[in-house]
Amino acid sequence: MYLDVLREAPLMPFSNFVSRGNIPDKVDIARPRSYIDREVYRLVQQTSRDRSSRLIPLLGSAGSGKTHAYHSFKDKERENIKKLEQSQSANEIEVGVLPVDWTIVYVPSPPASIRVLLHVYTCIIEEMGAGLLDIVSEKLVKKWGGEKKGLFQKPKMDEVIQKGMREFPGVFADCVKALVTYQLDKNKKGLAERWLLGEDLRDEDLSELGINSVLEEDDICLSLIKIITENLDKVLILYFDELESPYRMLGEAAERKFLEVLKRLYNEVKGLVITIAVLKEIWPRIIEIADAPLRSRMEPEQILKPFSLNDLKIFFSKSMEAFWDDNNLNPPLYPLFPLNEKLIELIFEKTQGNPRNSIKLCRRFIDKVVMEEMTVDQLLEVGVDIVATTRPKTGIEEEDIDFSKPREVIKKTIEDILAEEEYSIDVNPQSVAGATLKCIDMVGSQKGKQFITQMEFKFILGKRSQTLAALIETEGKKWGIEIPSIKTFDRSAGVAGYYAAKRLKDAINEKV
Repeated sequence: MYLDVLREAPLMPFSNFVSRGNIPDKVDIARPRSYIDREVYRLVQQTSRDRSSRLIPLLGSAGSGKTHAYHSFKDKERENIKKLEQSQSANEIEVGVLPVDWTIVYVPSPPASIRVLLHVYTCIIEEMGAGLLDIVSEKLVKKWGGEKKGLFQKPKMDEVIQKGMREFPGVFADCVKALVTYQLDKNKKGLAERWLLGEDLRDEDLSELGINSVLEEDDICLSLIKIITENLDKVLILYFDELESPYRMLGEAAERKFLEVLKRLYNEVKGLVITIAVLKEIWPRIIEIADAPLRSRMEPEQILKPFSLNDLKIFFSKSMEAFWDDNNLNPPLYPLFPLNEKLIELIFEKTQGNPRNSIKLCRRFIDKVVMEEMTVDQLLEVGVDIVATTRPKTGIEEEDIDFSKPREVIKKTIEDILAEEEYSIDVNPQSVAGATLKCIDMVGSQKGKQFITQMEFKFILGKRSQTLAALIETEGKKWGIEIPSIKTFDRSAGVAGYYAAKRLKDAINEKV
């Protein structure tokens, strides 16, 4: 019966061997990562006390569980929220009794080399919800004397804004105006919210708000992040995943820009624990190009350990238990069914405890048994020749990058290592535009044509900066590319398409 269920199941066990930032993993084996968890929680406690930001590198080989670590932290966050609620309901208000309030925000690799801070801000808003703006704006308006003092007494918005600008002067001014307007002006609240969420506004809308800038500008976006973190009663863990991706997709210059953004967040924003997950083999290169101040301020690197044999057995049995539960069946008496202990040991020997490769090999072995291609005994005989990776490893140790070799040799070694790391590409305007430009360059090289391509081309319209997704130049002619930012065709697709076409038309009219 159990084999029949496995055979007919629409989704076999161990089908998902690559963790995704937006899809929780069902089974977590915490032991190999427990020392990292303790270190991150220690930094959260310290940051809660002094509000100084911390930066901790989390290193691991391909498939070692870097993205999965985020999901385990997210589970711990939910447990922490329950503890906070229980403590508050029990009126435990003594110092040190309440657990520290914190939230972890997943920040995937940025889709482009610019507007990285807007990418970070968008991730914060998506994780915490637009209600975050209500919490922060209400707290600030109260601080700046904007509370209603009677039934017919309304606070004077201009006075509140002026008080806010005294606390946050200069580049913060537009952020202060938007937050106060959002909280106090019902008629303009929608416009202020759109600006705070990074939407494109017409010049007339910006004039109505009394705002001159747009949120996509780095200084403005960083200012808003600073205001938010300084007025949240919690620590934010920013979990930057796939730190090597900017180099892989956009080159060394993009990687340097990304590191500069990390440094600005660390230096200028309070209340952050910045966790950067990166391939262990690539880390020496990142350290090499990072400047001395950034290197000196990092916490010691934490390395993800592979599964032990017992970890793998527990992981397999828990995963199978979850599968039987999903199919409304009591688990078999033997927890390692349809494999056995010797096969699990063989899998461990072949993968050296690498979680992703272990999952792949578990899936392959189960397929063989379920589809009756082989018995368990036959698998034990031939299993030594079955590999989990496309490139079999010759030993336990990963390849080290020798930085004494010529630059081109180093670059080739890095690219070979990156090729082994499986990754997903988010479909968004930047990634679509980037892929389009790469295809154009490839076709151009085949046809002997030279194209000058530029991602995110900026031009000035009136007093405002406008951006096209990309620009292509050849033989004195220019072509603009614009990709509408459409998440769903049920809402706002037409509006996004209209503004994309308008930006192209504006660029033509300005004769850029």
